[in-house]
Amino acid sequence: MALELISLSKLFGTKEVIPEWNVKWESDSRIGIFGNNGSGKSTFLKLLSGQLSPSSGKIIISGIPEENLSQKSSYCGPDLDLFKKFTIKEHFEYHNSLKPLRSGNSIHEIGIASNDLNKPLGSFSSGMKQRVKLALSIFSNSPLLLLDEPISHLDTEGIKWYQECLSSNLSPSTEFNDRILIVASNHRQEETYNCTSYYLPSGKTFVP
Repeated sequence: MALELISLSKLFGTKEVIPEWNVKWESDSRIGIFGNNGSGKSTFLKLLSGQLSPSSGKIIISGIPEENLSQKSSYCGPDLDLFKKFTIKEHFEYHNSLKPLRSGNSIHEIGIASNDLNKPLGSFSSGMKQRVKLALSIFSNSPLLLLDEPISHLDTEGIKWYQECLSSNLSPSTEFNDRILIVASNHRQEETYNCTSYYLPSGKTFVP
């Protein structure tokens, strides 16, 4: 899968949040988007996930203009809300009915006791909630993985879990031959440890 952005931009009113992007990333690209709060990195990932419509430009996946980005991408970000009254098990079942998980992954890999899987998500710590959000995104069988500040709320053990979980899910799946990873980060190496190319939300390349 190749991902190409052609004159992609986003304005809110008269404010240009994302200047025009023109770039093409080939299969298996590992991209880091660095920026401070308010820099536009979250807006950029929401454009790629289909949550926001661009003010101009196109998103091309493997040479075809992509209109249904939500089916090709998996997204995890700070403002992604889950259902507090759903149990962790119900979250996985519901998500799997909409977007199947990659083979080899299971609910037990998030690091929680089996007897806690039927407890409402709202009863867990912010760190465990973040693990659930990350697992649902990383485990999804989608060729484009978008992670916005993924280690938010994670402790040292949680960060290690995230890195191991991500590394084991970047390989091809039964449905897709490759996977592109894009991580937005507030300059945290623990989040972008396996990225090989770096950009600012302005589209300029960046050397961390």
